[in-house]
Amino acid sequence: MGEQQNSYRYLEWRPHRWRKTPYIKGRRIWVWHVIWQMKANDMTPEEIAQDFGLPVEAVYEALDYYEKHRELLEAEVEEERRRLREHGIHV
Repeated sequence: MGEQQNSYRYLEWRPHRWRKTPYIKGRRIWVWHVIWQMKANDMTPEEIAQDFGLPVEAVYEALDYYEKHRELLEAEVEEERRRLREHGIHV
């Protein structure tokens, strides 16, 4: 994963027990949060950048990562949902 990590200027990987998907560097924003907001609210990368206070390039990097690793992100989202259901939280 080291080579992959170096190819992004605005994404960073953080230690996590099971999640492998990066965050926006210096922020508590997971790549999936960017993608979800765009999909749920039919927003453009420019609108997301403005809402999150991010450089638009960071949003495009998140989109690039998502396109290249869609299965990983979707599997991690499903794992998070499963864990929430175990605690009686349904999303």
